[in-house]
Amino acid sequence: MKLLHILLLVYWLGADVGTYYASRFVADAGLSSAARATAAKIMLGVDLLPRVAMPLMLASGVHLAADMGALAWAWPAVVWQAGAWLLCGAWLAMVLTIHHRSAGPGWLVRLDFWFRVALAAGLVLAVMGALLWQQPPMLPWLAIKLLAFAATVACGLMIRVKLQPFGPAFAQLMRGGSEAAMTVANTTLAASIAGCKPYVWAIWALLVLASAAGLHYLP
Repeated sequence: MKLLHILLLVYWLGADVGTYYASRFVADAGLSSAARATAAKIMLGVDLLPRVAMPLMLASGVHLAADMGALAWAWPAVVWQAGAWLLCGAWLAMVLTIHHRSAGPGWLVRLDFWFRVALAAGLVLAVMGALLWQQPPMLPWLAIKLLAFAATVACGLMIRVKLQPFGPAFAQLMRGGSEAAMTVANTTLAASIAGCKPYVWAIWALLVLASAAGLHYLP
């Protein structure tokens, strides 16, 4: 389980860097449409790895924390572990369905979005409650890891919001059109990708923070 948890971090962070790098070629107006379409396929394909890693990271992390006795309050360890794997398994099923069905049904995409909102908010509330009212309080390093994870989910949601103009603009580029239409599409595409950068960098920093906490370099 520790090995899985570590490998998920590696694939999440590494694939995020690959996705970020590929996005530069998608936004490069100097490349041909075919080259940019290939770069977009690579970007979307590599981006699946962080999407898969997120639910598995949470489930394996809760599993490890329960094994260590860090979640011994309220319910036995096996309840925490079973609940985490069931919840994250359902989340992973949504991710894979959306990916393999070309963005998936609209209702499923919306459900996935609001599930992430509820998950991030629920993690923050749970950690705050465990720090304030649990006896003994939640271990600080675990609280940091869970809050960092919630923040990565929030950053991912912001990336999704910033990428909303991406699809229509990219479709316009692939269809072709007047010079004015192509200029608008290129500008929109570049602005959409640029708007994601602060949240991508924040995710990288949060993953490093969570790793430092998990290695007990932090309190």
